[in-house]
Amino acid sequence: MDPAGLLPGDVLADVLRRLMPHSLAACRSVCKGWCAAVDAHGLLRKDLLPLSLAGIFAVYNFVDGYHLPPAFLSRPSVAGKIQGNLSYLDDVHDDWSNIMGHCNGLLLLWGGVANPATRQWACLPCHPDWTLTEGFIKHDFLAYDPMVSPHFEVFFMECVHPANPNSEWPPSPYTMSTFSSKTWRWEERSFTREGMPPRSIDPNLLLLMRDVYSHDSVYWRGRLYVFNIFFIIRLDLEDNKYRVIELPPINEARGDIHLGKSEKGVYYVFAGGWCKLQIWFLNESIDHTEWMLKHEIGLKPLLENFPWEHSHGSWFVQGVRDNNDETLDRKKPEWDSDNDDATPAPATEVSVQKKFHKYISRIFGFHPYKEIIFLHMSLTRVVAYHLKNSKVEDLGCLPVDGDDWIQSSCVYTPCWIESCLRANS
Repeated sequence: MDPAGLLPGDVLADVLRRLMPHSLAACRSVCKGWCAAVDAHGLLRKDLLPLSLAGIFAVYNFVDGYHLPPAFLSRPSVAGKIQGNLSYLDDVHDDWSNIMGHCNGLLLLWGGVANPATRQWACLPCHPDWTLTEGFIKHDFLAYDPMVSPHFEVFFMECVHPANPNSEWPPSPYTMSTFSSKTWRWEERSFTREGMPPRSIDPNLLLLMRDVYSHDSVYWRGRLYVFNIFFIIRLDLEDNKYRVIELPPINEARGDIHLGKSEKGVYYVFAGGWCKLQIWFLNESIDHTEWMLKHEIGLKPLLENFPWEHSHGSWFVQGVRDNNDETLDRKKPEWDSDNDDATPAPATEVSVQKKFHKYISRIFGFHPYKEIIFLHMSLTRVVAYHLKNSKVEDLGCLPVDGDDWIQSSCVYTPCWIESCLRANS
């Protein structure tokens, strides 16, 4: 006999509500009684988890001497629910507008962490060691999964500079400073290498990557994947081991690259030339990793035949004049990124005089649960491109015209669970 079956329903529910969503989901499959207790008391709230896409943050460099707040290109249904311009942080710190990363609803900012959905925030203690080794740079990376734990971690990692292809790095053990919201302090943490060390850097690759300063990372199933110019470092946070994963070869000198998470796991994309896309998927097993070319296409014909002059996008930028909550056309059909039936790029004939010579200026990121990639085109336009059916949707425009103004971006999935950001909201 199941001892838990002897408990009154309210008592059993009170015990189960202490579990994290991942464990609650497992409890539903134990027996009918447990499943009924979870469902009847609404313990598993999927609507609070970061399982849907709200919008895209774009972080700007200084524009004409001014530090602009981040732009939040969002779905109209998000209006009023998420304060994407982060104005509630204005009185906290001047550098809070500098978004350094995102993970499952939390934004990693300069000096702190914030949740735009719940409007919680917390300042983090200063890094214990800012000492820089010549030829290296340091950067913060965030790991957070509200399905498993209310706590988050920040890893202050030393990464190789593009001008310093040291073939003997990273060392083993690989030691870094790690902040845990559970202890609320920085501590040293070491990871032991498994597998082979990185190979010597090809001089041709060094030339191609000399201007790359991406700080992309992906947190996927207990592992943190950190882009490091010439390869990826995969940190296994459970057994404190790391593995170096070489990147697929790129043979073009100009373009943008991005490491991200999508439907099946970790993806890597290169946008080169005018509109060429190459997308790889990281296929992993217990002792083997392999990059598989998932998609390759030249988007120029597709984009040149898109009727840009008749398209105004279905998303809007919060806080921008003539595109705010008051002027938002809520009756206009909203593109649902969670629906695979995206509007195809029309094959309408467009005269040569009206063609927009578009090119990909920046990769904004992947939809976390669908094989969709978000691209920033020239002239401030943002589009969504579906890998499965090669369809395009015009999402809208960013407020500042200029490809060089954007410093970084992140695709935002809101989390409505109050994490342990100490009560500063």
